[in-house]
Amino acid sequence: MSKRTKYQARRPMPRIRTRARARTEKTTLTLGDLIAAAYDSLGDTRAVVRLVTSNAMADRIGLQIVVD
Repeated sequence: MSKRTKYQARRPMPRIRTRARARTEKTTLTLGDLIAAAYDSLGDTRAVVRLVTSNAMADRIGLQIVVD
């Protein structure tokens, strides 16, 4: 079964361009960026360590960060 083309007057409607979406790249967040953002918002070293090593952060980024 083929897709039916919707017509607007006598011209077919333009299709959504998926190539433009495919060309966009994901932005990567490094560990340094994460720690710098935590320092900017919290300011306290102990609070930053608690935040970065928390279970909620591990769920969000998909990694468990261990600080010795």
